[in-house]
Amino acid sequence: MGSIPTLGTMSIRSFVRSIQRRLDPYAPLIEVEVSRSALIHNLHAFQKQHPKLSFAPVLKSNAYGHGLALVAHILEREDVPFLMVDSLYEARQLRLAGIRARILVMGYVRPRDMVRVRLKDIDFALTDYEQLMEVTRRVRKPVRVHLKLDTGMHRQGITIADLPSALKALDASPMLQVVGVCSHFGDADSEDEAYTRGQITIWKELSEEVLSVFPAIEYRHLAATKGVRFAEEAGTNVVRLGIGLYGIDTSSRNSLTLRPALSMHSAIASLRTVSKGDWIGYNATYTASTDRRVATVPAGYYEGVDRSLSNTGAMEVRDVTCPIVGRVSMNMSSIDVTEVPGVRIGDAVTVISRTPGDASSITEMAKQAATTPYVLLTHIPQHLRRTVDT
Repeated sequence: MGSIPTLGTMSIRSFVRSIQRRLDPYAPLIEVEVSRSALIHNLHAFQKQHPKLSFAPVLKSNAYGHGLALVAHILEREDVPFLMVDSLYEARQLRLAGIRARILVMGYVRPRDMVRVRLKDIDFALTDYEQLMEVTRRVRKPVRVHLKLDTGMHRQGITIADLPSALKALDASPMLQVVGVCSHFGDADSEDEAYTRGQITIWKELSEEVLSVFPAIEYRHLAATKGVRFAEEAGTNVVRLGIGLYGIDTSSRNSLTLRPALSMHSAIASLRTVSKGDWIGYNATYTASTDRRVATVPAGYYEGVDRSLSNTGAMEVRDVTCPIVGRVSMNMSSIDVTEVPGVRIGDAVTVISRTPGDASSITEMAKQAATTPYVLLTHIPQHLRRTVDT
């Protein structure tokens, strides 16, 4: 065994990785890398463009596939009002991971769980009238809440008709500390702004009604990434930063240069020559038109390579774009490596690229799969090892 490298020759992170490899030499066949610098860059880009607003990182759904605790540790010391998750389970996972920052749970939580949870610095969104009324009946200790309003999306929130009685019940429940009021845009990126303008009008009316009862409310949030340009106009002071945080620009109106934060890597596990007329994979969906070199990559739809990328998507080997040929299987995909000089078993494969414009970038993959980047990212399973790349 060689000598252990000194800290003078490598970064502390590299040193820790070297020790981990010596203790556990197993290297997974698939690894997801998350760029710390990309996440920080994206957050700071929004903060600099909108200095009057605070940006709350959205970490729901395993941080959009990037790794819940991993991303939280990267962002915990940044200038953010709170971290956001969807469920009480996610909040518990962050606390178990040692995250101490304030957390807002935006999804539905059972009233009995909301009032008896012992986690510190956890806020809850009240998303439903019946939920709110039951919480007011059950609460016996201080609970911080954000009141969600239905301004036109009609999924969650207190309706116009229910708001007066909801405010009366909250005002009569001193243990419920109303620290925020919020809603959600339904069509913030549309060329036709009429629907969004209508939501802003309703938001202003309803939020003013809430503030008349609870004037000390600290947080007002309506916009997510796509709606950030409306945030100040709507009189809000917080934006829920989701997909933009991870460097994916799904808005036609965004002028920021964002950096995708996630990449996925694997290796060639099998290599063979396929003759003209041979078919590849299930159901004979691909037939070789000429003799081809085909590699098998141990990443399939269980690992996040969407099945709809069959015969459509691509991966990269030695900086060469290699089309996916045949059906994507549960745990493997076949790619055409005919154009890769000197290709060998064990060669690194970029399954998801961080470089915008690459055929295997998450944005291009979403186009090929006729879906959104959100879907592909959140389908990357949690069991795959995430590592932090600078």
